Amino acid sequence: MIVETPTALADQLLAKRCRLPDLPRLGGAGVYIFCLSPDAILPAIMPAASNLLYVGMTDQSLELRNHFLHRDSGRSTLRRSLGSLLVETLGLRAVPRGSQVSERDATNYCFADDGEEKLSAWMAANLLGAQYELDCDVRGAEKALIAALRPPLNLTDWPNPQKPIVSAARERCRARARMLLAPR
Repeated sequence: MIVETPTALADQLLAKRCRLPDLPRLGGAGVYIFCLSPDAILPAIMPAASNLLYVGMTDQSLELRNHFLHRDSGRSTLRRSLGSLLVETLGLRAVPRGSQVSERDATNYCFADDGEEKLSAWMAANLLGAQYELDCDVRGAEKALIAALRPPLNLTDWPNPQKPIVSAARERCRARARMLLAPR
């Protein structure tokens, strides 16, 4: 389906918001959003209008890109950002992902022990999501949505005043994960 403006697409996404476990399984390319539920709070972050936190895209499968269903945060920028902001609240401990030997494993950290489960439970209780299949320029649609909606967890494609807060929280987790890298 073709939506003519970022505002019309945003309206479509916001109208489809639902709890994360209830997101439909969509196999096509498209865009998606994550919002705080009405009574939820994400420490140190002020959500955008309609409690919007994040806009994303995939040119493959929305179902495969569902951040709520990811096994760990090592493959999800959104999960790493949320987890870094919730380290204290949820008692999370950042560790390197995967083989735990490369700098990339520390940069793309995940959370130890039951941390990923705690993060998923927090997301299920506190976030709403929506997705929209597109058969046109998905990356262009994402960039236009980010510029129009100004979500605080998107660190590129707009002059985000909350970027230093999110970046600092993520860097603290990366530094912790670096300390745990196995020697080569």
